[in-house]
Amino acid sequence: MEPELPGTGSGLHAEPLTEDCRLIWKRGDHALIGISGGNSYFNQDRLTALLHWAADQFADIDVVYVDTHMEEMLVAGGRSPEYAARSVKRTLKDVRRRIRRSLERVGPEAKRFHVRALSEVMTLPEYRAVTERTDRAFRDDRDFSSACERMVRQVLLNKRGEPADISTAHLAAGMRYVMAEAPLFVDSPAIFGTPSSTLLYHLSTPITHHFAGKQTGFRAAPGQGYVVVGPRQAARG
Repeated sequence: MEPELPGTGSGLHAEPLTEDCRLIWKRGDHALIGISGGNSYFNQDRLTALLHWAADQFADIDVVYVDTHMEEMLVAGGRSPEYAARSVKRTLKDVRRRIRRSLERVGPEAKRFHVRALSEVMTLPEYRAVTERTDRAFRDDRDFSSACERMVRQVLLNKRGEPADISTAHLAAGMRYVMAEAPLFVDSPAIFGTPSSTLLYHLSTPITHHFAGKQTGFRAAPGQGYVVVGPRQAARG
């Protein structure tokens, strides 16, 4: 367990998933902060505290908010296309506003942050190259595909609440949502052009747990690290 994060007085707690993740974090080359639209965890104060800390720890930081496959997930869950479109538009507007306000609070160090939608990242040739490897592994590596399937169920349960509410169509839409994000877990150093990169999130996911310390089969890039960062009380229990 790591001590309370220095420099913010925010009571945040950080836990690298492996010793290699700790070393990558301490290099401080780059951090990737992923924000899912509609995720109530990232309120203004929590996001601001996380961005303050990242500014203290890393030379460069990318903030990527997810804007892909959101409408089709809502439609698969029983919403009308019209409702889904309006809901996603409101959600993304709110996400962008919270990120902007948090960066204003960070101050001059905000210039080292790069904010992009996932759909924008997906146009990068580096992302497409990593996606080819990731999609091939999903077909050929059962351990990896199982981790992706568990990730889909985690995402949908967080949004829907009960397993009985998850339809086949919803699972398919959820898989497209997760597979759009998966390359960021696999090789964010290549995608963002940095020697190493630490993915920061408030909990360990099935995919990060799968990659942490994995020595065989489909593995994350050597410079890919994962650190769970969240409120100290939540981290302990």
